[in-house]
Amino acid sequence: MKEIVHITEAFGGGVLSMLTQLSNRAAAAGVSVTILHSIRPESPVNFSKLFHPAVRLVHVDMCRDVHPVKDWTGLWDLVRALRHCDPSVVHLHSSKAGVLGRAAACIATPDARIFYSPHGLSFLRRDVSPAKQLAYLNFERIAARMGGVIVACSASELHEIESKVNPRSAVLIENGVNVSEIPPRIEKDDDRIVIGMSGRASYQKNHEAFASLATTLQTPNVGFSWIGGNPDELPVEARSAVKCSGWVTRDRALELTAQLDVYVQTSRWEGMPIALIEAQVAGIPAVVTDVVGNRDVVKHGVTGFVATSIEEMGAYIARLRDDPALRARMGAAARHAASARFSMDTIFRQWLSIYETGSGKPVREPLGANEVASYEARPDSQF
Repeated sequence: MKEIVHITEAFGGGVLSMLTQLSNRAAAAGVSVTILHSIRPESPVNFSKLFHPAVRLVHVDMCRDVHPVKDWTGLWDLVRALRHCDPSVVHLHSSKAGVLGRAAACIATPDARIFYSPHGLSFLRRDVSPAKQLAYLNFERIAARMGGVIVACSASELHEIESKVNPRSAVLIENGVNVSEIPPRIEKDDDRIVIGMSGRASYQKNHEAFASLATTLQTPNVGFSWIGGNPDELPVEARSAVKCSGWVTRDRALELTAQLDVYVQTSRWEGMPIALIEAQVAGIPAVVTDVVGNRDVVKHGVTGFVATSIEEMGAYIARLRDDPALRARMGAAARHAASARFSMDTIFRQWLSIYETGSGKPVREPLGANEVASYEARPDSQF
């Protein structure tokens, strides 16, 4: 490969995590890597320090929401930036880059192999109107006609893509983590239990639900921890029930995650959450909402529980809270399964293979017909 160019407007969170891992490994292997990126409020100030010295970072202004004038400007800025590169691969991350990036690549680098990772489908957003959801779906359908391979990060995301977007080519490569960087859950000498979540305050992450669970389930020996949150982002009645770390580095977030006994993910929608994967690799049983991404990571009844309502989440959390043997058994199962399944060593080899071949052939065999229910939401799900 001559050069890999990554393009993203969503320069933060799980997208940034995957970008650093893919680009750093490629750069270390001697591949030229350029990242065309925007800046979001959640983008870390010191983001350049996260990347291999050989990775070239180029700022291109793109906006998250639909804005005809800014989108037109962003498109031609991408075209100019791509013409300064000579990529054999253009990898687009998140929905805005998926649309603008495919158009720009068709204009500037028509011979490059194009891959698009949604990292959470925009038409699944619950913070916009049904009309906007339909508009986002139509944008995805139009962009899919421009070519390239859509790469889903979870089986349920792939199911949504194939059933609603109807792309020419779609494959599955799950998100991965550097397993060796993730500290295992810390064994405690006392009987105090810590239940926690990790992530920013947002409608998507649904931190209000976590706060509600904390006020309902806390006891003198059970504490709730919000890694990345601030007290003023909580309802007043929940501030005494939840300990907030404030913004922390990723290394510190992993240290705090290792102190948890139960991990909770209350998201309204996802792609495949990195923080949840990290918690499972650490050996922490998880209770998650039954949405795209969450239900793919957690094996219900084995490495945690997948809940269809907040009330059901509360019941599952209480069950784990009150049963040390169950926590230990599920935690051990989570660590064993997740460490093998989500190892970035394996995931990166899958990416290199598809980068080099440009093949639309699934990197993993698709789920069998009898497994569809494992990633489709149950009919009674409230999420």
